[in-house]
Amino acid sequence: MKTRFALYLIIYICSVLPAVAQNDAQARQTLERTAALFEGGQGIEMQFTVTPVSNGRPGTRTQGTILLRGEKFYLDLSATVTWFDGRTQWSYLAASDEVNVSNPTPEELQGINPYSFLQLYKHGYTYRSGKVTTYKNQRIRSVELQADNTQSSLSHITLYVNAQTYQPVYIKISDKQENFNEIEVISLKKGLNLPDNRFTFDPQKYPTAEVIDLR
Repeated sequence: MKTRFALYLIIYICSVLPAVAQNDAQARQTLERTAALFEGGQGIEMQFTVTPVSNGRPGTRTQGTILLRGEKFYLDLSATVTWFDGRTQWSYLAASDEVNVSNPTPEELQGINPYSFLQLYKHGYTYRSGKVTTYKNQRIRSVELQADNTQSSLSHITLYVNAQTYQPVYIKISDKQENFNEIEVISLKKGLNLPDNRFTFDPQKYPTAEVIDLR
């Protein structure tokens, strides 16, 4: 289960959920309240950590930053940096000092673009409320999402949001092999002025990087 792929679920809730009979009304309300935080095209910055767990063994915890404005995003994980301006994606790999440039298809964006990825829960997942409890001194509400298709690459998702602000604080994403990624949100800032150039690659900042055009 790729860590970068899992990270994109941080802001996976957006727009109004369809009314599906088997889904929990309280869970729907929680998701909609959380969704409202990301609507309106406002600029958002989130600081987070992600820890992969494979075969019961935790991997290296990584800290990252993601900037979002609508479908555009910038993701910095130190070893990899990704920009997406709504059409073109640039992925910088520090280890090889290269930038891969592509125009991803809508299908590809479901795995690499936060804005697209968060549409997944609308189809093929059943959701229900978990308990209102405490997580790291915060009173939280939880939502559990289960894939209807047993072969889905993302089989189960757990979301914790602050019970008062509805900001996400924790996300656990499990695959069909029961490996998972734990994402903890450190901070979330809303209403930021993020210009378009924050979502495009600037070659002057990476003068030695080899640019590989895959378009």
